Amino acid sequence: MLLYQKIRNYIQDLLAQGSMQPGSKLPSERSLQDTFNSTRITVREALARLEAEGLIYSQKRRGWFVTSKKLSWHPARKVNFNRLTKEQGFEPKTEVISIEAPSSGYHVAKEHFSGEALFKLTRVRKVDERAILMEEIYCLESRFEGLDKQALNGSITDVMSMHYNVEISHEKCVISVTVLPDEVAQKLEKNSGAPCLKVKRARYDGQKQLVDYNVEYWLHDAIEMVVEGI
Repeated sequence: MLLYQKIRNYIQDLLAQGSMQPGSKLPSERSLQDTFNSTRITVREALARLEAEGLIYSQKRRGWFVTSKKLSWHPARKVNFNRLTKEQGFEPKTEVISIEAPSSGYHVAKEHFSGEALFKLTRVRKVDERAILMEEIYCLESRFEGLDKQALNGSITDVMSMHYNVEISHEKCVISVTVLPDEVAQKLEKNSGAPCLKVKRARYDGQKQLVDYNVEYWLHDAIEMVVEGI
């Protein structure tokens, strides 16, 4: 058995025995190096394997932690994040990073909105103080005049409905497995290149007009996807 496998199995046994509760901090990388007379690279290989399995997670400059209960998430539905998390016993929080008008997302405007001026809203969503999602929301500046003056730390769907009489009828999303871009990793307190789920989501009204276009980066170890068939 290779050394990284021994380290991985050691930590997995601690988890299985209940010695470490969800949210607990793991032994430091230095202590694991000393315990197993190992290198930092070997220790990180073991930790990366466990992180890929969703058993542990890392936070930049803070260390490694035991994964808590996962948020059940319906990827094909843009649900109310606050309501969803509270229903499952979590405490949600939304941080507005920025709102740009016109936005720097020229490529999105050109591809999805015929080149018209857009708002670009960037937000981080947290569960029990852990950042698990960063989203970029693009919508027409002309259709949502004054959006930058609205309270945007809640449901954007509710804001569109209450203040602009715009209702979401249906949506289309494309999900891929990728790694976090540098600027996203920084906001989610992860190292650049950490794995994630990327969701590109287009939402439409009853007249089949595009309402907004979303790019979402979800930490894979914080969620479990629920897909319901008919």
